Amino acid sequence: MSMKKVIFFLVVATGLMAAPVGNPSFPKLIEKGFFIPPDVWLNLRFGYEGDFVTDAKLEQASNLPVDCYRQETNSGTFTMNILERLDIYTLLGSSRTRADWRFEAPEGTQRIELETGYDFLWGLGARGILFEWKGATLGLGGRYEHASYDPVWLTVNGTVESARGTKLRWREWQVDLDLSYKIDIFSPYIGVKYSSVRAKAGNFQTTISVNGTGSNQFTNHTPVGVFIGCSLTTGRYFMLNVEGRLVDEEAVTISGDVRF
Repeated sequence: MSMKKVIFFLVVATGLMAAPVGNPSFPKLIEKGFFIPPDVWLNLRFGYEGDFVTDAKLEQASNLPVDCYRQETNSGTFTMNILERLDIYTLLGSSRTRADWRFEAPEGTQRIELETGYDFLWGLGARGILFEWKGATLGLGGRYEHASYDPVWLTVNGTVESARGTKLRWREWQVDLDLSYKIDIFSPYIGVKYSSVRAKAGNFQTTISVNGTGSNQFTNHTPVGVFIGCSLTTGRYFMLNVEGRLVDEEAVTISGDVRF
C-alpha cells in the first residue's frame, strides 16, 4: 500500500464520527518499553483515550427514534499485556452526554432536551491476536463500559423543567473482529463490531416519554457497526491511534499509549 493510500485512510478515519475498539495489533505494536525488558512475558502500558460520539443512533420505547445522542469522554487507560498477544485493560474517565427526542402526547408533540455534567465512567476490555501472516493481523476483542450521569438541565418544548434528583444511567458492551496491516510506522485497520447499548433516564417531575411518566429508556437502533483506524509508532516506547466508527453510530476516538 502506498503512502498516499495510508494518508487517505487517516483522513477518512478522522472524518467519521459505541465504544472505541482499537487496533488488533495493539498487543505487539510497541516492542520496547522504558523499564521492562522485551523478553519478559508480561508488560504494562498507560495511556489516554478521548472518545467523541456525535450521534449514537438510539431509539426509545415503541421504536421511536432519538433525534440525537452525543457523548464526550476523556479517560486514562491501564493495560496488562501478555506475551505480546493479549491485552487486558481498564479505563477510568470523565464523561458527559446530551440527548434530544420527541414523542406524541394528548397535548401535541413534546420535544425533550437533556444535558448532563461530567461524571465518572469506567470500563473493562480485552483484545487478542488470532492470526498473523506477514504484515497482516487478525484480532478479536470485547469491551464493557458503564456511567451514571447527573442531568444538569432539561427542557420540554423549550421550557426549562427541574432536573434535581434525576439520573441517566448508561451501559454498553460490544465484541469486535478486525484486520490490520503494518506499513512501516503505520498500521491501518478495519473491522466490524456488535454492540448493545442501554440507557435509562428517570426520576423526572415532568413527562419525558410516550408512556406518560418521568422516565424513558433508550437502546441502540442498529447493533452492527463498522470501524476504521490507523496507529502510528516506531515500535519504541509510544504509539498514537485515530479511529472512526459508523453505521451504528458516528464517533471518532484519539488515543495513545506508553509502554513501561
